[in-house]
Amino acid sequence: MRMWILAAGIAAAVVAAESLRAQVVVAAPSTTPGNPIALVDSNGNVAARPLNETLMLVALGGSVAAPAVIRPIYDADERAASALATWHSGGTVLFTSADCTTGAHVYSSPHPGVRAASQVKTEAGIVLYAGAVGPTITTAIQSILYDTGCARVAVVQNGLAPVVATVNLTATYPPPLSFQ
Repeated sequence: MRMWILAAGIAAAVVAAESLRAQVVVAAPSTTPGNPIALVDSNGNVAARPLNETLMLVALGGSVAAPAVIRPIYDADERAASALATWHSGGTVLFTSADCTTGAHVYSSPHPGVRAASQVKTEAGIVLYAGAVGPTITTAIQSILYDTGCARVAVVQNGLAPVVATVNLTATYPPPLSFQ
């Protein structure tokens, strides 16, 4: 009798294991490529492609693509809003003119293979300045554009790339931004 009870217990365990195994779903690779993840603006337009969770690659037209940084949007209690971001600023642009109007340059990028770029908050919005591809240069700088405005200076600075393209990120791709 004990053998019969033991055999019935084993049989019940095998049946239970088989029914569980039948419910396991294994994901298989898709044969058709899906849509790549993109950063989308408030109008539903693709603003950029992510390089990581905060560094985006923005196409500026032609063959120019530059990195842009995003940051979370916070609510009144200083908590990050779920799935919402905005453009980040806080960079600098160096100019050969004394009034931040001509001869714009940006510092070289620390990211391998990524174009030098900087984002600065202006009265019109956050502007992305994209540097040229190639070796950095040394040049005489007469002014620097900060988020707080233009400051006159007189320095010779190395490690710079001349700016080849700009875009007002806030106007072109209005926040809030989200990944889709």
